[in-house]
Amino acid sequence: MKPLHTARRAAALAMVTMLAATACAFEGVNSLPLPGTVGREDGASIFTVELANVGTLESNSPVLVDDVVVGSIRSIGIAGRHAEVTIRVQRGVEIPANAIATVGQTSLLGSMHLELAPPGGERPAGVLASGATIGLDRSSTYPSTEQTLAALSTVVNAGGLGQIGDVVHSFNDVFTGRQSDIRELLGRLDTFVGVLSAQTADILATITELDRFAATVNAQRDVVSRALRDIPPALEALLRQRPRLIEALDALRRFSDTAATVIHSVETDLVANLAHLEPVFRALSDVGPDIGTGLGYALTFPLNQNIIDRGVRGDYMNLFVTVDLTLGRFKRGLLAGTSFGDENAPLVPAPGDPGYDTFYSKNAQGQAVAPPPGVMGPDRLPTGGG
Repeated sequence: MKPLHTARRAAALAMVTMLAATACAFEGVNSLPLPGTVGREDGASIFTVELANVGTLESNSPVLVDDVVVGSIRSIGIAGRHAEVTIRVQRGVEIPANAIATVGQTSLLGSMHLELAPPGGERPAGVLASGATIGLDRSSTYPSTEQTLAALSTVVNAGGLGQIGDVVHSFNDVFTGRQSDIRELLGRLDTFVGVLSAQTADILATITELDRFAATVNAQRDVVSRALRDIPPALEALLRQRPRLIEALDALRRFSDTAATVIHSVETDLVANLAHLEPVFRALSDVGPDIGTGLGYALTFPLNQNIIDRGVRGDYMNLFVTVDLTLGRFKRGLLAGTSFGDENAPLVPAPGDPGYDTFYSKNAQGQAVAPPPGVMGPDRLPTGGG
């Protein structure tokens, strides 16, 4: 009996030691470091994998690389809204730096495992350092057997297949007898899609301008709000003045009709007058650059603007002028060559005076020219003063 009692005491002591080692929290056999688990030896690499769904993955579940067990799940915890799995990989095994983690099922009714492998179509690149973390963007979970069967039952059950059958029969009823119309509709849709695709740049430009316009309107929100408050009273005022506006527009119509009638009546004379004014306007256009100079000189007579700008310095100018208004000065100056300045001066006939046609000779152009000195005779030139 003594050996049996000793074995019971040893078993109880081992149980107490195991419970103490697990902090008095026993979560099943898989929560204990089971002997023979890959990756439990010294020098193993430790990694952290973030998973959105761990399925039925448990501690001590295997970690596979190329379908070979290289490690095991150390622990499973929660970090925020996702699971955080700590794995141990046996010493000497290199995990690619571009590896992704996938939770899968070993067989149809088998246990779950965690697979580490590069993305499909890519070659392994680099080495993942111990202590690294594989984030949520590089982890996924294969559908489990339960999920696959549930999805299959949704499709295969009578409700799902019946609905698909109803849809097929409905489409068949719609298409029966309307093949030509549907073919034409598809052709128009193809044309519409082609035109729409050709206008992609214009559509994007329009959307960009609409975005800019919306930003401008948003920046002028106060102005737009004030305008929306002020426009209704203005519209009401216009509505009250509607009879007067209608009357004014009707009067404008009558004036337009009258003006059109007058213009049509005098159209020939108006065109002729405009044609007669053409030489006048052409002459004005020819002397156009000199008109400003002439007007400037008229306003500054007897000095021109050039003398004022260059000869006058300052705000004032000294001008000494002698004005002689005596009769002798007038005769020698302004009245020289006339009978007022010289009583014996011959009078030259003006157009319309007697002897004008015979006094002057004509040049090749038919214009009158003065005769040479000494040719004038008493029959051609009136004598005497007056």
